Amino acid sequence: MDLARLVEEEQPSPGTRCLLYKATNNPTVAIHGSILAGTSSEPSGKSGIAELTTRLFIRGTRRRRAGKIADLLESVGATASFRNSQDSIVFQARMTSQWTKRVLEIVADCLSRPALAPKDVDREREGLLTDIRLRDDDTTRRGMRELSALMYPRGHPYRRDRFGTAETVKGLDRRDVKEYFDGVVARSPVIVAFAGQIKKDEATRWTRQTFGERESNKKFGSKGSADPPSTASRREILMAHKTQSDILIGGMATSRTDPDYEALNLLNAILGELGFMGRLGQRVRDKEGLAYSCSSFLSAGLAGGGWTALAGVNPRNVVKAYELMKEEIGRARTDPVEEQELADAKQNQLGSALMELESTEGVARTSHNLTHFGLGLNYFAKRRQIFGKITREDLQKMAGKYLDDSRLSSVIVGPRAKN
Repeated sequence: MDLARLVEEEQPSPGTRCLLYKATNNPTVAIHGSILAGTSSEPSGKSGIAELTTRLFIRGTRRRRAGKIADLLESVGATASFRNSQDSIVFQARMTSQWTKRVLEIVADCLSRPALAPKDVDREREGLLTDIRLRDDDTTRRGMRELSALMYPRGHPYRRDRFGTAETVKGLDRRDVKEYFDGVVARSPVIVAFAGQIKKDEATRWTRQTFGERESNKKFGSKGSADPPSTASRREILMAHKTQSDILIGGMATSRTDPDYEALNLLNAILGELGFMGRLGQRVRDKEGLAYSCSSFLSAGLAGGGWTALAGVNPRNVVKAYELMKEEIGRARTDPVEEQELADAKQNQLGSALMELESTEGVARTSHNLTHFGLGLNYFAKRRQIFGKITREDLQKMAGKYLDDSRLSSVIVGPRAKN
C-alpha cells in the first residue's frame, strides 16, 4: 500500500494535522490521534499528572456522565479509549460509518470538555495509587522502573515512570489536573489520522472544531544530557516474598528518527525476538533451561530511547542466566550475525509493517506514527532501500556502539539468589 499516494494530509488549524485514508468499500471508521502532552510534558514535582488527567477523559464530560458515554458507545458497537504515553496522550476510536457523527461527538466531548469533577479526581487518584502499589510489587515492572533510573541521565524525560510515584500522586488534586489540562493538554500540538468510510471535510471540520488552534512548535523541557551515565551500574532489589527473579540489562539507545535506528532494530530482532525470543531466548531458555522467558526490546521515542534485555528465572539460576545473557550480548559485539539471520530480520520487519496495513485501525495507526515521528508517509518505500544497504558489519557496529558493557546497567529483582 502506497500511503504517500493514498493518505491525504491537511492542517485544519495552526498546530493540528489531519490525515485521511478513504476506503469506500469498508463500512467502518478508525481514528488514531495524539496530543503532545504525555509524561515528558509534566511540570516538575507533578509526576503522574499526565496519567491522572488522561484517566479522567472517559470519566465524564460537562454534558455526559461516564455511564451515559459507555451506554452510547456500546449501543452502536463502537469503542473509544484514551491512554498516556511518554511523549503523548493517545486517543483511539472505532465505529461503523453510520454512527460516525455520534461517536466523534462523544470523543470530542471527552477531549475538549472533560468534567474533571472533584469526586472523579479523588476516585482516579486512588486507582492510580493502587496501580503504583501493584507496579512496585511486580518484579518486571519494578525492574523496568529501576533500570530507567540507571539508564537515563538525571533530567531526561524518559527517566520518569508514567504512573509517577506514590509521593507525588498523593499530592495531586483537581486544581493540578485543571492546570495541566488548560495549560498543557489544551495547547499542545495534535495529530489525528482517520481511515475508512469518512469524508475529508467531515474529518477536517471535526479536528478544527475539537482542538482549535494549538502551539505549532512545542518543545519538551530539559532532556538532561544526551549521553548515557558515565559508568554502568548494577542494582539488586530484594523482594523476599516472590518466587521468581527478573534480570534486566539495558542502556540508552537512540530516538526513532536517528539514522542508527533501523540497524539497531534489526540487531534487536535477532537478539531477542525472532524464532521465539531470538538468540537470548534460544540460548538461555531453550538450550540451557535457565529461564521461563528471555528476550529483548528496543523502545524509541522523540527524545531518545533505550534497549533492554530481560529474563524471568528461578532465583537459583540468576547468576548463571545473567552470565549467559551478557555472553550473548558480547557475541553480537565480537562476531557479525549470520547472513540468514539478517535476511530473516529484514523480512520480519517488512512483513510486520505490511500486515499492519490490513485493517483500517492499522492504517490509521501507521499513518499517525509516521507523521508523529516526522518520517513521512513515503517512509516504507525508503525503508526497503535503507534495509538493502544494511550489512552484518553495520549490526556489529551498532552492538559496539550501544551494547558495550560500559553503557549497559543491570537490575536484578526478586528473592535472594540461591546457589
